[in-house]
Amino acid sequence: MNIAQANEALGIPGVLSIRGGAGGLPLIDVHNPFAIAQISAYAGQVLAYRPIDEPEDLLFVSRKALFERGKAIKGGIPICWPWFGDDPLGRGRSAHGFARNWPWRLLATEAMADGATRIQLGLHADDETLAIWPHPFSLTLEVTIGATLDLALISHNPGDQPLTLTQALHTYFKVGDAARTRVHGLDGHDYIDKAGGGVRGTQQGPVTIAGEVDRIYLGTDGTLQIDDPSLGRRIHIERGGSRSAVVWNPWTDKARAMSDFGNDEYRHMLCVETTNAADDRVELPGGSSYRLMTRYRIERT
Repeated sequence: MNIAQANEALGIPGVLSIRGGAGGLPLIDVHNPFAIAQISAYAGQVLAYRPIDEPEDLLFVSRKALFERGKAIKGGIPICWPWFGDDPLGRGRSAHGFARNWPWRLLATEAMADGATRIQLGLHADDETLAIWPHPFSLTLEVTIGATLDLALISHNPGDQPLTLTQALHTYFKVGDAARTRVHGLDGHDYIDKAGGGVRGTQQGPVTIAGEVDRIYLGTDGTLQIDDPSLGRRIHIERGGSRSAVVWNPWTDKARAMSDFGNDEYRHMLCVETTNAADDRVELPGGSSYRLMTRYRIERT
């Protein structure tokens, strides 16, 4: 359906509307009693979430982000699926799968009884996806905009053969100064240091950022926190269906190497991702579903 039809069928007067965003990609605007948010219907990607009483957005989007069909949007909450990282089969397919640069469909919207807003988007197998990843699937993203930002990514295998997935809610958080942030909740957990050539280490104390950080933390399913003294807030990250987490900041050299990322923007973002990555794989039997969930809450400090 076109944008006018989408608004007629799925808009919520005074709360939710659909419009053409940057690059002509469809954008969902939400403004309810709790928060203001934006979601790219093209990529199934939350781009903004700001509680009404907060001065800063929860999320970071690069000023050089590309809004083009077939391109990933640098920032917000990209969906990495059905694999995380490089092509697991080494066939030259794009890193982090195809879901983050594929057109999704807006399936449903709902004004909740408490004033929150729920949006459901979907992505399904077709001839084009089967040419990249030869498996039937149904993927649903549920986003709830309220006093917290809640996401649930539901993978369904409608076929007879089992599927193996890795995946991520690759969240870019806005921070005042990455070098002053601390990520709590990973002390004592082993990690794979991708920036250090894949060697393994064990986290001691909170995670700090003093250079490039690209780590997959293993065997972790607890709540994480980002302490951001520059913005005077703490971000709480609750997770479900995940036993791994990724912390990423490109720092100077990687930032300069990315055409869709500003040279100085590494200072103002930090990715802390809810994942099934590395050894943490999802085995999805035929006819079954799997739910990966996260909840974000801002606390003023």
